[in-house]
Amino acid sequence: MRRTPIAALLALATLASCDYVEFPDNTATGGGQPVDGPARKVLLEDLTGHTCNNCPAATDVALGLHTLYGEDLIIVGVHASAFADPAAPPFETDFRTVAGEEYITTFGVNSLPAGLVSRRPFSGSIIVGDGNWGSAVAEIINTPAEVEVIFDAVSYNTGTNTVSMTLKVVPVVALTGDHNLTIYLTEDSVVDAQIDNRVSPPNVLDYLHRHVLRGNVNSTWGETVVTGSAAAGDTLTVTHDYVLPANVLVPAHCGLVAYLYRTDTYEVLQAEEAKIEP
Repeated sequence: MRRTPIAALLALATLASCDYVEFPDNTATGGGQPVDGPARKVLLEDLTGHTCNNCPAATDVALGLHTLYGEDLIIVGVHASAFADPAAPPFETDFRTVAGEEYITTFGVNSLPAGLVSRRPFSGSIIVGDGNWGSAVAEIINTPAEVEVIFDAVSYNTGTNTVSMTLKVVPVVALTGDHNLTIYLTEDSVVDAQIDNRVSPPNVLDYLHRHVLRGNVNSTWGETVVTGSAAAGDTLTVTHDYVLPANVLVPAHCGLVAYLYRTDTYEVLQAEEAKIEP
């Protein structure tokens, strides 16, 4: 497994502990220059695995960027490949998801750590090494948004273990081509084993796994919400009821991440995040 150079922003990374880490509040202004109208947020999919010994350093790069940009950067830890498989104790947890396995196959991910930065090519590649995450994020974060993704309502029924949601997709400018909306369920602050080559011994039993992808509300590739075109100001409404999967440990630590992407290029045009409140 390769070792990717760590960006200078590693120094800003949030140190892991065994305490639950709250989602940032919605008052953070983030980085970048102010824009007129809605600003583009960035989705960073941190492709990782619990037996990937270089992956914790990459995750720290992502957390350092989150410290810099706040809510304008949305991180999802996508555990995938053989590095996410259940293994001998203490690595018997299965972190894999159906969607995560499809993503690494579709995008041709051959080694970890790796990342997708709004699934937009950087230096000619959609797969971005963690040493370039800062530059790739800076290119697009807080630029004018083409579309807004809004969580209009989110509720959680403890009796049925079901989260209900209503989202609105509102183009800021006219959109052409087909666009899908995908909704992730994530769980933060999952304490479990992880190999980390920066420490000795490298088997960390109480590692804090952040922003873990647990499942897709509306399938691996989401659902089509724009077919052919949509005019600026159109309001496209999506509703779902989703029973939390069995791999969720603490519903109160869960959140939803929704993103709109072009189906011809996979590029994510806008993303948004919401907490689940039991």
